[in-house]
Amino acid sequence: MRKPFSFFNSKKRFFGLFAIIFAVFAVVIGRLVWLQIVRGEDLGKQSMSQAMGTDVMYSPRGAIVDCNGEELAVSIMAKSLYVDPLEMEDRPGSDVAKTGRNVKRLAADLLAGPLGISAESLYSDFTTEARFIWIKRTLTPDEADTVTRIIKENKIPGLHFLEESKRYYTKKSMAAQILGFVGTDDKGLSGIELALDSVIKGAATRQEEMVDALGRPMGESGLNATRPQNMPTVYLTIDSKIQFVLEDALDRAMQETKSKAASAVLMDPHTGAVLGMASRPTFDPNDFGEYPSSTWTNRAISIIYEPGSVFKPIVGCMGLSENIITPQTLFNDAGSIKIADRVIRNWDGEGRGYVPFEDIIKYSINTGMVQLGMQLGARQMTDYSKKFGFGQPTGIELPGEESGILYNPEDMYEPDIATMAIGQGIAVTPLQMLRAICAIANGGELLKPYIIDKIVMPDGRVLREGKKEVVRRVISEDVASQMRTMMEKVVSEGGGKPAHIAGYQIAGKTGTAEKLAEQGGYAPGEYIASFVGFVPAANPQYAMLVMLDTPQGAFYGSQVSAPVFKDTLQQILVAKGVQPSTHEGLPSFEEHGKDTKAAKVPVMEFLPDGKVKVPDFTGLDMRQTAELVQRGHLVLVPYGSGRAKKQSLAPGTVAAEGTKLEIWFE
Repeated sequence: MRKPFSFFNSKKRFFGLFAIIFAVFAVVIGRLVWLQIVRGEDLGKQSMSQAMGTDVMYSPRGAIVDCNGEELAVSIMAKSLYVDPLEMEDRPGSDVAKTGRNVKRLAADLLAGPLGISAESLYSDFTTEARFIWIKRTLTPDEADTVTRIIKENKIPGLHFLEESKRYYTKKSMAAQILGFVGTDDKGLSGIELALDSVIKGAATRQEEMVDALGRPMGESGLNATRPQNMPTVYLTIDSKIQFVLEDALDRAMQETKSKAASAVLMDPHTGAVLGMASRPTFDPNDFGEYPSSTWTNRAISIIYEPGSVFKPIVGCMGLSENIITPQTLFNDAGSIKIADRVIRNWDGEGRGYVPFEDIIKYSINTGMVQLGMQLGARQMTDYSKKFGFGQPTGIELPGEESGILYNPEDMYEPDIATMAIGQGIAVTPLQMLRAICAIANGGELLKPYIIDKIVMPDGRVLREGKKEVVRRVISEDVASQMRTMMEKVVSEGGGKPAHIAGYQIAGKTGTAEKLAEQGGYAPGEYIASFVGFVPAANPQYAMLVMLDTPQGAFYGSQVSAPVFKDTLQQILVAKGVQPSTHEGLPSFEEHGKDTKAAKVPVMEFLPDGKVKVPDFTGLDMRQTAELVQRGHLVLVPYGSGRAKKQSLAPGTVAAEGTKLEIWFE
């Protein structure tokens, strides 16, 4: 039987329901108060952090160019691939998820080939707990396009690109040791790249942007919008055309002499600017990791060796400065001389009797130099050597420069004094040796070498500029003039004749020294052959040192190093329009009886295989000829002055890079 309706029971139910609703409402209100008032600020920050992401933009590394603005090292923005392993899961319910595929395994298998990384290595990275792992840095455009296509076609989540600066060396191995190279994270590791890393390294700019739940950018947020900063450009004192000629001559010398290593430096003797610097063996900084680390060494500043006879002009300047000798002071050359228990002989073992000091230099007579050294003594020779910059770095803006070695005069015995006078028992770098000779060439000033011409900001402001810096005066102008005259006779009459260039006065000195052994003492049968000189002798514009390490067969500096000096400077003098000082030894007009009418500059035709078709140079002046030959990467061997009259390769000849081309001018 049904109970009758009760008002009181209904009222209880109503109040009960109301109490429940009120309690729920109170909880909601309380929760809102808790979230919006008590924790409002913290939760707001969390919400913003989830909605916002940070995009890091990198600017390209500053360019390095030669003195004429020709690019040597430039940077381009390249894509780098990274993965967030926790994102590498297909969305539940998606079409690809229904296939039951293992997305990480699939991605590893598909990307292994294009990236050149093993599938197992990729899979190992994809299955870690990390949120960020680099897969491959600075992909090539083809690699990036292929990876992008694979990701898109297979709907692979978790893989992302980040743009980074990639360094590109436009001339490949040319000037490699000067430029150096960069490693990961755009960090300079050697050469100018290391020395100026803080100046030219690409800047990182962070930009906030709106992202979705998976952290993907959602259009243009406009927040904190900034552009990456452009970096300054570094201008070197190096001239690319001179550098090419220098390296080409050094490469041919290495091939012909089978030397273990070599170095050459070319400077402006009046300013200290380095116009060319080469080191062999060499490498391509675009792929530096593929070469032995020994090839990265800039031998012009980072190796030391006993200079041998190229040091004799320095000792001669000491004697002239101390009024111990004049160019006509006589020395008795018996062919050998005994100092304590040491017998020192001339290079040819011959004695010439009484000879003036200028002949001591001209014929590189050891006995005369030893006699002068004994008169100078240990203290004076060491002090003068320090004045000339030996035993300390030159201060050039390149890393890894060695100081060289000088004896403490207190520790020197008579045989040490004698051997130092002939350039042994002292260790120098090629750059130190050339700088000292430049002091003779320029009238007595020791200069600080520099290789950075200027550093220019994108807006044109010059951040830094290289300039002549006189360290000190080491000899008088009169002493320098006397030594220049003696060094000119070395080339015109003495042992330096292989360095002679018809029409030009060359001053120089040959050198052949025993090579130091790694375990101490001297390596039997191994020599350092060198030649140092400047041109024109009366008013030098170029000074150069060539050093060949352990040449096979012929090993004297006059035989192997002087020809490199000649080959290099002969082309440079013509290219730069330095006119001969004399026409003695040059071909006469009658020898080639062609008309002297100027001709239109022809075009150098480049062929698909890298070779060139030799044009007709008839009628071109020396500068036009040199520029055209260098453009085709041929080796010019000029004779005479004026306009081109005859060439060794007939017009239309197909020639490979580095082919020697002789041209006669009148």
